Amino acid sequence: MKQRLESMRRELVVLVEQTGSFVDPKVVKLSQKIDRIVLAMQRKRMQRKIK
Repeated sequence: MKQRLESMRRELVVLVEQTGSFVDPKVVKLSQKIDRIVLAMQRKRMQRKIK
């Protein structure tokens, strides 16, 4: 999952450079996907700490 996240992050940087915008729909969509992955990783980490 970490490798996928890093790959998506690099893709996001390229996309922002290509579009020149942080609010382009493609940039926002990819950013939201990254956010969901980060939140899922944080939830898993918290669950491990609770157990």
